[in-house]
Amino acid sequence: MNDTKVPPRGAETDERLRYDSSHWARESNEQKALDDYLRLGAKVYNRTKFKLFMSLAGDVRDKRILDFGGGAGIVSVPYAALGARVTIVDAEANALRTAQLYAARENVSERVETIQALAVPPSLQREAFDIVIAKDIVEHVPEDEQLLCDLAKCQRPGGTMLLSTQNSQSLNYLIEGSYQKYWCGNKGWLGWDATHVRFYTSASLRGKLRRAGYRANRWASVYVVPYDILSWLFLGKLRIELPALHHLDLTLGRMFPFNRLGWNVIVRATRI
Repeated sequence: MNDTKVPPRGAETDERLRYDSSHWARESNEQKALDDYLRLGAKVYNRTKFKLFMSLAGDVRDKRILDFGGGAGIVSVPYAALGARVTIVDAEANALRTAQLYAARENVSERVETIQALAVPPSLQREAFDIVIAKDIVEHVPEDEQLLCDLAKCQRPGGTMLLSTQNSQSLNYLIEGSYQKYWCGNKGWLGWDATHVRFYTSASLRGKLRRAGYRANRWASVYVVPYDILSWLFLGKLRIELPALHHLDLTLGRMFPFNRLGWNVIVRATRI
């Protein structure tokens, strides 16, 4: 395995919300970061999401893929293993070094490049990617519509975007959001991640994509029924998880209207 570390292109400073120092993306030891990252990726919720991403992407062989905010490439490095050429853009240098280690471990380093940047680099806006991935990133970005417009500049008409984000029309939002806001008094609750700045609905997401030059045409949902729904019989004080509920995501999560009602929604959109 090639362990050579290549400095990511385009490093820059920022004032964005960041994960704390214990997060894998800020771990300076790339091997430990990768181990932590893949451990998270092995959780049933994430495995289910990756399966749905794979099904929406279709055949990626020989495709050019831009993974914006892609971290260590949990989605796109496996695409490289299937024959795609991948560019991962992320703001965290440690995350990109971890992506390089992951790509080396999978023997796909020659098909994966990394770029450190907060916004879509102008150089990429002159290229033509077949697929753009924006996995769980728009909810972190204050100017989300500008981000989508910039990503649209990286594609020609007919290109595909795969985007996922959190959904305020989900059962989990109704249960946990209500608990957080009205029981705990956390009126500003925005999900499990302190770096989130908003929620979406399928309608609001469709509108933002349309204004950026995309037509949403396929949807999928994860966590349609929360895997820990029995925990809420005890107001979350007792943790009871039913991982087998992910099978509902792989069936109902692809069917209307459930494909728009999961905690995490994934949309496949076409550049027009």
